[in-house]
Amino acid sequence: MKHVRVTAGVDGSRAPPLFDRLANATAVDRARVIDWNLVADEAMVLLAVDGDPTPLVDVAPDTPGVERCEVVDPDGQSSGVGTDGASARVCLRVERSAVPIFGCLADALGAGGLIVRTPVVFREGEIHATVVGDPGPLQTAFERRGADIDVRIDEISSTPAASESVDGSLSDRQREALVVARELGYYEHPREATHADVAAELGCSPQTAGEHLRRAEAKLADAALDEVGPRA
Repeated sequence: MKHVRVTAGVDGSRAPPLFDRLANATAVDRARVIDWNLVADEAMVLLAVDGDPTPLVDVAPDTPGVERCEVVDPDGQSSGVGTDGASARVCLRVERSAVPIFGCLADALGAGGLIVRTPVVFREGEIHATVVGDPGPLQTAFERRGADIDVRIDEISSTPAASESVDGSLSDRQREALVVARELGYYEHPREATHADVAAELGCSPQTAGEHLRRAEAKLADAALDEVGPRA
């Protein structure tokens, strides 16, 4: 059984509007597909959005390929805004053609012998995914798409890779803050360092250091929960 990590990107001048909104929107740090149904031509997709989902929801009615877009709170109720300090859950009903890799993954899944692991991550103009199974159907599906999608295989291994929801999701500054905090003993019990100590090493204010740590910790917590799935 092979574990294949792939990255896909679309030329910015030819990118479908939805792809551009998810991968390049300034208000969205990262969008992760945490559940989906790609069986029909109109896919149902549940996203965890780090950042403000409002611009994405507001432009949805005018975005080609989007049939529905709404923020859903943790209890499953629809609302117009995300939860402050946490990843907003956004439900999308879209045409698969609105995001090229959806069509590729659906074709590959249709060939059998593959599992696409979630989360699938939209970040900085690219999509990152991990596929388990025979990479042959996946490669064939990508080649069939032609030149409108640029795909690279980052790794093929016999063992699971670290979750893409963690790998590369932290900003350089957030990662630096975590490293400094750990080295100073911030995560020891009892704590051996404070936000002020971390800030002194980072050259910023204690408030800024605390914010870097909070955001990094939130991403790591989200990644851990996405990995184990919802509680029964």
